[in-house]
Amino acid sequence: MKYRDLINLAKKSRFRRLLRKVWRIFNKNYYPFTMGDELKTIKSVLDSGVWNMSSDDGFHIKLEKEFAKYIGVKNAILVSSGGVAIQMTLRGLGFKPGDEVIHQIDTCVANSFAILNAGVTPIFSDISLDTFKLDLDNLENLITPRTKAIIPIHMWGNAENMDKVKQIADKYNLKVIEDCCLSIGATYKGEKVGSFGDVGVFSFGSTKPLSAGEGGFIVTNDDLLAKELRTIRNWGDKTHEYGIRDQETLSWNGRLSEVTAALIYEQLKNYEKLLNTVQTNAKLIIDYISTNKYLEIADENSYNDNPIYTQIVIKLHKKIEKKVFIEKLKNENISVWHANFEAINTLSFFSKNIWKDWILAGDLDFVNENYTKDYKNASIVYSKSGIGLMRNNFITEKATKNVIKKLKKILEDLNLESNI
Repeated sequence: MKYRDLINLAKKSRFRRLLRKVWRIFNKNYYPFTMGDELKTIKSVLDSGVWNMSSDDGFHIKLEKEFAKYIGVKNAILVSSGGVAIQMTLRGLGFKPGDEVIHQIDTCVANSFAILNAGVTPIFSDISLDTFKLDLDNLENLITPRTKAIIPIHMWGNAENMDKVKQIADKYNLKVIEDCCLSIGATYKGEKVGSFGDVGVFSFGSTKPLSAGEGGFIVTNDDLLAKELRTIRNWGDKTHEYGIRDQETLSWNGRLSEVTAALIYEQLKNYEKLLNTVQTNAKLIIDYISTNKYLEIADENSYNDNPIYTQIVIKLHKKIEKKVFIEKLKNENISVWHANFEAINTLSFFSKNIWKDWILAGDLDFVNENYTKDYKNASIVYSKSGIGLMRNNFITEKATKNVIKKLKKILEDLNLESNI
């Protein structure tokens, strides 16, 4: 490529960036966007010279107090990501190679990889075709003497049945680690998710309901565990928390920049306002869906009293061919995805037995059987019966009404428009 061609390409790139910047200023259908004093607060951190968590008066201290208050717990530990939050939690709870942790098969692979990176073994459970969540009636069949914890995943802003999860955990003396990465602000029977288990983990990655690009939180009411987690966050250095210059727990750098902490702080201050808008608009779509016998809100009669709709999760009638329906939605510029992730054991790391290089302790025959099973319900939801309307469809009232109009048109074209 010639020098002049490079210059022209750079100009085009700058032009594209400018267009994208102008577009985002005027288009609020897509999150994230600034909601308060982000620039001012970030500048105050930059001016302070404290950019790293090494200081006792860093901005993360303020954020941790605010986040603990928001969730309704005693302790919040700011970390670099939701995945690191899971790794640190398992290590902080004292889990060792050969120990097992159960979670649903059709969540993001980040859950399984985080468990594996902590030296622990993920065990998969199928889901319910009614709720698209853990099949809690079958989960007990997976519990062995090596099982140490259950990770209920509050998928797409919908709370899991925490009463039943805790009932099973108490029966077998298991820890409960709530994955709240897609559900910050959602409640279960009036209390925020993350406050029910021994630990709750959160993420602020780019696709999360509250985004700062990166970052995560661990929350707990266990003061001693919180102390250990703050130690693990800094390569296990015991100086700050215990007054001893020593390391005894295999740890990570789980710290987050104070600049990102400032961004999370400002987003959190204004999050409820955004959430109220999203929930109000989502309910307009849900009200429309309730008039059509071919569409149904997944787990409509669940224990959720305040879902936050990271996606609106929909069950499709058997008369609707999912592939065709999704194609028509995309053709109308309606953002749509699956109601779940593909079954994790279909990914090459598991299907090609690469996991055997990394799991070296425990009952490997049991693990192999778990990883080679056919998870029928999760497969049905992924291939046939479940879709998710993404949140940018209902960030604004205008976008919401447009989606309803287009949905109606699509269903009419398919001869599936019906008033119940």
